[in-house]
Formats: sequence, C-alpha cells, structure tokens
Amino acid sequence: MAIVLCTVAQISAARIVCWTNSDGVRECGNAVPPEYAQGSTERKSTQGITLERTRRALTPEELAAAREQRAEMEVEEAERERIAKARAQADRVLLATFTTEEDMMLTRDGKMAAIESRIRHSRQIGKKLEESLSELEADAAKMERGGKQVSPELQAQIEDIRFQISENEDDIARREQDKIQVSEQFDADLARYRELKGVSSN
Repeated sequence: MAIVLCTVAQISAARIVCWTNSDGVRECGNAVPPEYAQGSTERKSTQGITLERTRRALTPEELAAAREQRAEMEVEEAERERIAKARAQADRVLLATFTTEEDMMLTRDGKMAAIESRIRHSRQIGKKLEESLSELEADAAKMERGGKQVSPELQAQIEDIRFQISENEDDIARREQDKIQVSEQFDADLARYRELKGVSSN
C-alpha cells in the first residue's frame, strides 16, 4: 500500500502546467505565476498529455454581457411559455365552443350577415347625406348666381354634411375590413380545429 501511495504522489508531482505570458508566449512550469493565474491554463503530464484545461477568467465587461444574455434568454423563455399557455387556452375554448365544423360555419355566416346589415344601413345613410349635400350646394350656387354671398349658416351646414359623409365612408371601410378579419380568423380556427380533431382538410 505504501508503494502505491508513493507512486501516486510521484505522478502528481510530475504534472506540469502551461500558460501564456503577457507577450503571448507559451510557458510551462510547476505552478502558474500569480500575474497569469486568471488566464487559461493546461495541466500536462511529463509525457506531454493534457490532463486538464481551465478557461481564463472573464473580464467585468464579459461578465456583464453574459448576465445580459442570460436575462434576455429568460425573457424569451417566459414569452414562449406565455404564448404556449395562451395557445392551449385558446384550443380549449375552441373545442368547447364548437362541436362540429358546421357550427363554426354558422357562427361565421352570422357574423358576416351582421356586418353586411350594418354596411347596408351605412350606405343608406350615405345616400341621404349625399342628397342633402346636393340640395345645400344647389342653394349656395343659387345665392352666388343672384349676386349674394353664401351665408355662414349655410356654409356651416355644407361643411357638417361633408364631414358626416366622410365619417360614414370611414365606417363602411372599417366594416369591410371586419369582414376580411372574420374570414381570416375563421380559416385559422377551422385549420386549428381540424388539427386538434385529427381531421384531414382534403
């Protein structure tokens, strides 16, 4: 047993360590000089076999960058988890709300019909506004032909009608966009529903 312990001690003592000095030259010895202790090192046997490698210590800037990177990764992971939970919740709602694809289609058609009804109503309002504007503009033109100045009251009425027409047209445009969104959402929901149910779209 004493012989084995002596051999182990001799092998341990025979190990050497290598480092890079301030001039970039590789040096080796029994111990790393204190001024190079923070650098990367290699421990080798007397036969030149690398037994252990250590990386140099990180600078304060590198440590700060590493902490920032870890923080960013944690934020990204938290966002992925949030999205996954939201998706799982949406899937549960989708399956609980609709029993068949036909149910989904009926819901879509109902939303589309409601939007179309609102658009028709807005167009009717727009038509009446256009008629009112034509009458007011005709009155203004008649006053100008008679050599009279258009009254401030009439001019204000004309501007107000024009504003209402613009607002009404914007409302119709928004409703048309709603139709597109309903259609796109339906297509996405239907595809996901089929995926969850394991139904082929073909």
